[in-house]
Amino acid sequence: MSSAPPRVLVIRLSAIGDVVNTLPLVTSLRRALPDATLGFVVEDRARDVIVGHPLLDRTYVFPRRRWRSMLRQPARWRELAREVRAWRRELRTVPWDVALDVQSNLKGAAFAFASGAPRRIGFARGYDYELNHLLSTEQVVPPADRPHRVDKFASLAGALGVARSAHEYLLPDVDADARGRIASWCASRGLAPRSFVVLHPGTSDHGAEKRWPVESFAALARAIRAELQRPVVVTWGPGEESLADRVCALADGAAQPAPATGSLLELAELVRLCAVFVSADTGPMHLAAAARVTCIALFGPKDPAVYGPYGPGHVILRPPHGSRATADIAVDDALAAVRRVVGAA
Repeated sequence: MSSAPPRVLVIRLSAIGDVVNTLPLVTSLRRALPDATLGFVVEDRARDVIVGHPLLDRTYVFPRRRWRSMLRQPARWRELAREVRAWRRELRTVPWDVALDVQSNLKGAAFAFASGAPRRIGFARGYDYELNHLLSTEQVVPPADRPHRVDKFASLAGALGVARSAHEYLLPDVDADARGRIASWCASRGLAPRSFVVLHPGTSDHGAEKRWPVESFAALARAIRAELQRPVVVTWGPGEESLADRVCALADGAAQPAPATGSLLELAELVRLCAVFVSADTGPMHLAAAARVTCIALFGPKDPAVYGPYGPGHVILRPPHGSRATADIAVDDALAAVRRVVGAA
C-alpha cells in the first residue's frame, strides 16, 4: 500500500447471514485504517445491514431482483444494458486501490474486476468456489482448515497489514420511526425488555432441509409458557407470515406472531429486546448474534463451528448421534437450553 490513505472496496453480495458476518471485517478495517475510504458492494436483499453503516464511506447496492426481472423481458434488454453501464460507472467514481472479494465465487470475481481495483484479494484454492482464486491477484489462506465464517472473512484484512484482533459486529442504527413502532408494539402487549422469548421458524427457501418442524416450535412455545411463564413471540421474514401463523395456531395461545417489520434493522430492534432467540440455521440467527442476543441454534446438516452464531454464550443443539436431520432435535432439549439461558439472565 502507498503512503496515501487506501481506498478499499469490500464485496459481499449475499446471503443475509454472510453479509452480517462480514461486518466484523469492516470494523477491523476502520480501526486499523482510520483514514481509508471504505466501500461495500451488496445485493438488494441484504442492503439494510450495509446502507447507512457508520463505518462505510460508500455503498453500492446491486439490484439483483430488478435486473433479473428485466433479463426475462427481451424488450427491456437495452434498458438493462444502460443501467448496468451506469451502475459500473458509479462504482468506478472512486479509484479503488484494492477489492476484498469476500464473496469468493465467480460473481464476486466479476464485481472485483468491474471495480477497476488493481489489487483483487480473495481466498486461496480450496477456500473459494468456481475457481475464484484464478481471477484474483492475491490469495489469502484463512487461519484454520474450517474457520468460522467471521474469522474467514476477517482474515482478508491481513493482506493489507491489518493485525488479527477481536472481531466485533456493528450494525447501522435503526431509524427513530422503526424503533418507536417496535417499542409501541411491545408496550401494547406488555412485553418488557428481556421478558420474552423469540422463536424464528423460517429459513431461506433453498435451506428448507435445515428447518425445525412447526409442530416442534409450537410444542416448545407451549412448554416455555407453561413452565417458565415467559411470553413467546414468533418472528418472520418475507413470505414466512403463514409459517409463523401456523406455529402460533398450534401453540394454543402460548405464542403470538411478531408484527410485520419493514427492514432487517427493524427486525433486529425487536430481537434485541428479547431474552433469547431460538432458530435453525438462518440469516436472522446471525442478525440476532450481531445484536448481542443469546441464540439457541438448531443445527442439522451444516457444521455449527463454521456456520453457527458467532461469539460467546450461544447454545448449539444437534440431533442424536447418527442423524443429520434438524427435525430430530428433541423439544425437551430445546426447552432445557431456554431454561438455562433465561435462568442465567
